[in-house]
Amino acid sequence: MIGAFSQVDTRAMQVSVAALVLLVAMATAAWLAPPLLLVLAVAALALAGYAAHRWPVPTLVVATLAVLADPVLIPSLLPDSIQLGPIGASEPLLAVSGLVITVDAVRRRAFVPAIRDPLLPLLVAFTAVAVVSAILNATPARVALLGIVMTVDAFAVYFLARMLPIGRRGIAVVIGTMVAVAAAVSVVGLLQIMLHPDLLGFGSFAGRFGEGGRITSFLGNPNMVAAVVGFTLPFPLFGARHLSTSRGRRLAFAVLVAFCLALLLTFSRGAWLAVLLGALVGILVFDRRALMTLVGAVAIAWMLSVVMPRHVLLAQADIPTYFPESGSPNIIDSTLDRLDEVYESRDLRMRFIREGLVIVQDNPVIGVGPGRYGGAATSIIPSPVYEEYDTGLYGFRTVHNFWLHLLGEVGVVGTAIFLTLIAGLLLRFVGAARDARHVGNPGAFLLFAGTGTAIVISTLNNATEMIFEGNFPSFVVWLVVGLASLLAPSAAFFRRRAVKDPNLPSGR
Repeated sequence: MIGAFSQVDTRAMQVSVAALVLLVAMATAAWLAPPLLLVLAVAALALAGYAAHRWPVPTLVVATLAVLADPVLIPSLLPDSIQLGPIGASEPLLAVSGLVITVDAVRRRAFVPAIRDPLLPLLVAFTAVAVVSAILNATPARVALLGIVMTVDAFAVYFLARMLPIGRRGIAVVIGTMVAVAAAVSVVGLLQIMLHPDLLGFGSFAGRFGEGGRITSFLGNPNMVAAVVGFTLPFPLFGARHLSTSRGRRLAFAVLVAFCLALLLTFSRGAWLAVLLGALVGILVFDRRALMTLVGAVAIAWMLSVVMPRHVLLAQADIPTYFPESGSPNIIDSTLDRLDEVYESRDLRMRFIREGLVIVQDNPVIGVGPGRYGGAATSIIPSPVYEEYDTGLYGFRTVHNFWLHLLGEVGVVGTAIFLTLIAGLLLRFVGAARDARHVGNPGAFLLFAGTGTAIVISTLNNATEMIFEGNFPSFVVWLVVGLASLLAPSAAFFRRRAVKDPNLPSGR
């Protein structure tokens, strides 16, 4: 047995070293021999396929997390002449890994149980409404296909997660990995404030309302930092109360404080509101005693934002104008200035809403057709809807409001189906959490309460971002939700009595 484990470990090490060598070779070829880059990329995808067959869980996790490297990390390794476009490196990697995982699931007879899920018929119904909208609006096939795919493709990760040969401990490790990655995002962002705004080449974002700079970490955008951190925040929130050891609970609270501090310093007010309201909903539904934990973490984070050091590696003369030489970020005043812009209708998001609601009002039932309004598809293939209504994206790729985009493209019918899908998942985790609490299983309760609250936060955050469209960061969202769904029966909310499940994480 020891020999077998040693063999597995050796093979995993060999594949890891080969992957690292390929990455270095690809980065070198991009600068010195660009034609060789394609050959090396094919070899890397072949290696990913092999890894997905041998070690499907870590391979899918790495392929999903690769989406976080697409905006800044990977482009920084390539010359300006090489552009990976909107799909980045993550989608080809995920496509190959997903194909292998799917084929292996069919061979293990795990494919049908994985897709036999209440989410599937709702997803089919949503797609059917989008197709009908495309036909009735005479939307060109390639436009409709692009619009539909950009909305539903991330759900493939949900079903891939359900196909994995993984147990309760593996699920806990994967979700813990997601929290650790969000913690790394937070730490790098905080170091941008404490050490240098362009730490490691990751430039901070200049705020327009006296923020003193907005952290971007290695994601390149403060709003995306807020989305990733906000989605994972419920796990340390409930972990600070329900982990099995006092050391674990203290560590979870420390991570929660770091997440709250990073959120404050993104100055992403839409995410602030989404996290606050979403966390309060989660606390009311799952564990009301977690309210004081959240209040304490926010209070500590607020105080730390005032006293933490500022840009200690900068020479005084080199401080950019949007970074004050002294003092803390003006959180209250800058937010009031931002709200004043919204109130006076000078805010671009408010302009999107005003102009978008006119389109929704004229096309309320099934919208103007997929790929025709508000999403990234219209920045790739121009939409006649913008000319018809004398509107546009004003230099942006989207309208920064997923629900407005959905109402515009598939109307009230399509949006209602999508919201039903979200509500069904939430009820599922509420029921599973109730069962876990009833049988005295805090580890399972933490998993379900964290995932349920994360869904609420992401749903609310979509009012100011496009989290559920495209790959970033929706892949990460649906991986976590898909894994958690493996342990949450779809009928849990409607079951009167809880049944003790030995496959659930027990916690303390």
